[in-house]
Order: sequence, then C-alpha cells, then structure tokens
Amino acid sequence: MLLIDFFDKGVGAFPDRLIVQSEHGALTHREMDLLSRRVAAAIMAAGIKPDANVAIYSPNHIHCLTAFYGAIRAGAVWVPVNYRFVSADVLETINDLDVQFLFFHSTLVPHVKEVLNRISTMKGCVCLDQNVDFAPSLTDWITPFAGAENNNFPQRKSTDAVVMLTTSGTTGKPKGVMLSNRAYSTMIASFRIRIPPREVENHLVVSPLTHATGVYSTCLLSRGGTNFIVSEPDPLGVMEAIQKFGITTLFLPPTLIYMMLAHPKVREFDFSSLRSMLYGGAPMSAQKLREAMMIFGAIMYQIYGQSEALMICTMMTAADHQYALENKQYEGRLWSAGREGPFARVEIMDESGNILSPEQPGEVVVRSDLVMECYYRNPEATAEVSAHGWHHTGDVGRKDQDGFLYIMDRKKDMIISGGFNIFPTEVERALLTHPSIQDCAVVGVPDEKWGEAVLAAVELKQGASASTEEIIAYCKERLGSLKAPKKVEFVETLIRSTNGKVLRREVRAKYWKGRERNV
Repeated sequence: MLLIDFFDKGVGAFPDRLIVQSEHGALTHREMDLLSRRVAAAIMAAGIKPDANVAIYSPNHIHCLTAFYGAIRAGAVWVPVNYRFVSADVLETINDLDVQFLFFHSTLVPHVKEVLNRISTMKGCVCLDQNVDFAPSLTDWITPFAGAENNNFPQRKSTDAVVMLTTSGTTGKPKGVMLSNRAYSTMIASFRIRIPPREVENHLVVSPLTHATGVYSTCLLSRGGTNFIVSEPDPLGVMEAIQKFGITTLFLPPTLIYMMLAHPKVREFDFSSLRSMLYGGAPMSAQKLREAMMIFGAIMYQIYGQSEALMICTMMTAADHQYALENKQYEGRLWSAGREGPFARVEIMDESGNILSPEQPGEVVVRSDLVMECYYRNPEATAEVSAHGWHHTGDVGRKDQDGFLYIMDRKKDMIISGGFNIFPTEVERALLTHPSIQDCAVVGVPDEKWGEAVLAAVELKQGASASTEEIIAYCKERLGSLKAPKKVEFVETLIRSTNGKVLRREVRAKYWKGRERNV
C-alpha cells in the first residue's frame, strides 16, 4: 500500500469525523480530502513532477496536514523542515536536498525572504495561513482548482520514496533520509499489532509535526483519528487538553512527562480517556514510571526507532511496564527499550560484523522494511550504515537473555576517561533517581589528567536544592568512583530540541570550544 491509501481508507470509512482541530479551525476527513486533492492538482500545475522534493516549514497548523496529504498524492516527497531553523539552516536544507517547492507559515516570512533572495531553483512557494507580499495563501492558491479533485494523479509504488526526513544539521551538513511507502506501511502495521485500534482515536499533537509526532500521526489515518493541535507544549495546557478533548493517545518526550508529574495540579484532571502514552528518546526511571502509571494509568509505551529506521524497531509495551513494576526482580527492564517489533530484527554487532551473544555490548543493528531506502544522493554514507547487510544505528547497546534491548549510548557520545569507556546515559539514569533532580545531561569535558572528566549539567526541580558534593556522593554510591561525575554544573534550563529532548552535544560544546580535538 501507499501512505496516501491509508488516508483514503480513513476518508471512506469516517468522512464526517474530524481529522484535525486547532485554534485555527477544524476539518473533517471529507473536507481534508477535498482540499488535499486541490493542493495536489495545484502542485502538478506548478510543474512539480513525481519524486520532486516539497518542503513544509511551519509551526503546527491545520494546513501543514493539508499540504502534506496533497504533496504525497501528487507523487512528491515531503521534506519536513524544523520551524525553529533560521535562514542559514533552511537555505542549507533547500540547497542540499534539492527542494523545488516550499509551503511556509507567515511567522517565518523573514527567513523565507532571505532564502528566496539567495536561491532561484525553486518553482514556487505558498503561505499556509495568509497572503504575503511575495506568495499567495494556500486557500487562494488552490481556489482555481475547484473541480480538479478527480484528476488522474500519478501512480506510485510501495518502494517509491514518500518522505525525506533529515538528520540533525548541528554536527555537519544535513543528510536526507529517503523513506518509502513500504516503510510507512510496515510501521503502521506494527502499531496496529502492538497497540490494538480503538473505535475512536483522539490524538493530541504536542511536539512539532516535523518530528516523531507527525510520523506517528500517520498510524491513525485509516482509523479515522482526530488530531487535536495545541499551540504551546506546556504541561498545564497538555493536561487541560487531555481532559477537554478526551484524548486517547499522544507521544511525549520524557522531559514533558516529568514536568507534568511535577505540576501542582496534576491530580486535578481526569485522564481516564487515555489508552496509550508513548515516549522515546530516553528511558524513564522506575520511580517516575510508577508515578506516571498511578496518575495516567497503565498506558505507558516506550518506543525505539530513528529517522533512518522508523518506529517501532523495539517497544516496551504497557504490559511490559506493568510486569516490571509488579515484579521486583524484573524492575531493571524499565531501563530497556523493550523487545523487537513484529516486523524487525534487532541485534548487537561488533566492529567485525559478528552478531553478539546476550549481555555483550556493541552497536545496535536493524534489519526491517522500516529501514530507509538510502541517504539522498549519498551512496557512500548509505553504504557505511548498511555494512554486513544490516542498518547500523550508531547506538551502543546490549540485549538480555529475554530479548530486551538496553541502549547504553550513542557511539559518538561515549566518554573515555583514563582509558575506560563511560556511557553518559548510565550516569544520567542514576542522577534521575535523585529526588531533587528534574533533568540532566552528562558529558565528557577536557581534563589534563584523565583526558576527559565526567560532568553533569543538572536542572533541579522547582524549590529543590542540592550541592555538588551531595550529587557526586550520591552517584558514587550507585555507580562507583569511576563513573560518578567529577564536576556538577547547575543550570536553570537545559538546552533542548524542538520536541523537548535534551541536546547533550550542545551542553558539551562550550567546554571544547577553541580546541583542535573534541576528545
């Protein structure tokens, strides 16, 4: 199947059910179908051929979805651009990934103007929410195509690319990750198996649609799901929306879950509608999971995947969480990312390409239709991550005897201190059990004696206090002297990505500034 087929199934089965609602308005499945077909016709009339790259650069807005469905119906490849990117980042993305058409939001006009002044290869641009001096609004742009809803749109194959996600541009030039219709079909089927569908699915869109939330939203297309978009991802607003809209499912970074749990009003809301709360990017401590399940219910799902290998490579299901919490001897499983999904093989590999036995650390590798087709016009990088017939995630991990995967760290984030390998995630896990710590980031910093020393950047809970000596002693007791931080920096707010994940590399960067080597 094609990704657009899942949308069409939802329209056919639930034409009058809302597909999206926000402060900007609401659209039913039937209305979205009509608009997206006009967008597809307009894209084709603008000279955009199948396989061309079409970008959307916008904060969450109902017409982000309109443009997305229209673009893929026209056979184009959707390129989501982080709305927090500045002009230079957008220019780099558009240049490197050969974007031919751009949908944008009016709040980003200064950046778009600067990009358009420096690039002449695009065939057009449209503002999603209003007319601006150099581009029409989406509504005005598609008005001439009323009546073109039944056009013959391009025929596509399951192996054709439908979405191009991008790897982070913070460490170098962005790489385009080419994901096929087949990869999305596999992901949708995986979720249907692991999280059985409900009669009504109300999805709260908290994080940007350009990230995991947008990817996950496609899993609800054929089920008539409604996407409720909140303007600001603050903990109080999220809790209010869950109760107000009867939210059944949402995807959150652990950081936002922590903030909700710490909010003084968390027990004042009705969360009984929730059926699944997905989180990823990092595990949560047993203490926080226990608290979350007491407040939100036994609905926690941890998922593991990446841009190059979609969710769900592995999943820690709600039943897995509950079993681990009810059986003390299995509580350590809560640090895992669960077991491999129904359509994925996940193994641990050494540098020579050998699959390792349980409990041996190595690189996490994946074999699945969830994996990307390639990096865009980058055969060398594609070959590197596809060595030995497996996709190489760049994550260091291990599997236990029961098949649970434990992510120890990114290979590049590993700290080498005095010749010993230290994985920041392991130290962060210990820190997060401290009652005064809200969140943290552990990095290696230059040290004349050890080469690198372990530093913990710590964000305390509101009203809490702790000293450097106390935190170091706390970690020594749990990890030993080797892995315990040698330094602690207290910060008011940690640097985070658009979807709330702590940017460890940004924390680390200032300590290595001006040095020829970063290790």
